[in-house]
Amino acid sequence: MKSITTYRRLAAGMLALSLVLALALAGCGKKDAAPSASPSAPASSAPETDPSQDPEGQGSQTASDGLIQAGTWLSDAGQYWFFDEDAASGRTRSLENGTGVGFTYTLKDGQAAFAMGSEDAARDCTLTVGADTLTMQWADGTTETLTFVSHQSSDEFTFYSDRELETLALAYYKAQNPGGDTDGLTAAARANQDGTVTIQVYENLGDHNSNAAWYTVDRLTARGTDGNGAEVDLKA
Repeated sequence: MKSITTYRRLAAGMLALSLVLALALAGCGKKDAAPSASPSAPASSAPETDPSQDPEGQGSQTASDGLIQAGTWLSDAGQYWFFDEDAASGRTRSLENGTGVGFTYTLKDGQAAFAMGSEDAARDCTLTVGADTLTMQWADGTTETLTFVSHQSSDEFTFYSDRELETLALAYYKAQNPGGDTDGLTAAARANQDGTVTIQVYENLGDHNSNAAWYTVDRLTARGTDGNGAEVDLKA
């Protein structure tokens, strides 16, 4: 009896141990089978690039590019600048009388060096090149701004200087008034901010001017209006 009882106790103990091991293994298998949680990607601390907020990405051209658009530019200092296709030469012409000088130039790191005229007079400036403007900060502290007006070269682009418009206006008035006394008449031109030119035809009487006519015309065509608003063509 003692051996049977001992055997039963031993069998019960082994069964209990088996159950404990089975439960433990089941628990481990269940834990391993569960998918692990994926850590969320950390948010980037670098700001996103917005091209619309990038001042360098708005199509402007910098002087360090070594390029200036070839063609005709109008200066607020009262002259045209013509830049050649070779990106190294050009010439100027005055709005007042049409005269000017040839020049050569170089660009480097936003600095421009111009050699002006036959004596190669040096003029240096800091040059800012935009989509349609050139701003020249000259070494003497003055600033000159050029605005692009045409792809035409100096050989193709034509305009009337103030002196030429004065001559045309005087001839036009005399042609329109063949029977009048026009011997003492002269003319004077004044450029306007909108690009037009106003010419006064008058006689100088010493203490005052006797006005004969006013014409306001386009510098490129010599067409416009007289003092009464009637259309005129000074070339006619």
